[in-house]
Amino acid sequence: MSRLINRIKMVLRMVAKGEAGLLGREFTRRLYSNERSLGLRRDLDAPFETPAAKIAIQIRPLREEDVTELLDECAEGFSREAVKERAQRKLLLREKIPACYVAVTEDDRPAYMQWLMAAEQNAKIQAYFRGGFPVLKEDEGLLEFAFSLEKYRGMRIMPHAMAEIAKKGRDFGAKYIITFVPEENIPSLKGCKRAGFSPYMVRVDRWRWFRRCSEFQKLPPDTAYSFDG
Repeated sequence: MSRLINRIKMVLRMVAKGEAGLLGREFTRRLYSNERSLGLRRDLDAPFETPAAKIAIQIRPLREEDVTELLDECAEGFSREAVKERAQRKLLLREKIPACYVAVTEDDRPAYMQWLMAAEQNAKIQAYFRGGFPVLKEDEGLLEFAFSLEKYRGMRIMPHAMAEIAKKGRDFGAKYIITFVPEENIPSLKGCKRAGFSPYMVRVDRWRWFRRCSEFQKLPPDTAYSFDG
């Protein structure tokens, strides 16, 4: 019930901010749509050199004081998508699913956030995302819900941070780290590739009357995609 109340509150906040158009598109999407995402995986045993960002950054766990700086919805000039991204991550934070990490600058200002979730969180993951991710095996971790502050985009922080956060899967015994990206999001797919991830699965989401059915299909090992170039 608390999860539903939080979602209703998010909708009401967006209506109050004049985001009815965004909500209308989301309504249409969930009423009837088909979507495809690529599942990507990194083998932590495979040699890999973390790509450098354009600025010096470090990785640490999210702190309470980071949330306002990262997810402030009240600043002027945000696009509708930016408002939606922030609202979604605030909802996930309320679920208290560990662990969320941030990439911070030399003066400890948060620039990027992302969750790395272990198999022991399967029940919470499945309940919150409603089957949108495969059930994790004991040697797997799920890296999801990346978010970069707009002023730090274009600095190659994402691939560096993803690569470093993924390595923290070793702390809970993971060998493989997986993530999912919509097929049309070429910049994010390229960022995942730079972070050491390769396609291994396709997720097909079918929305029918606000219910999502997700199917997962393994890819042949030699499958190539346009973002590989």
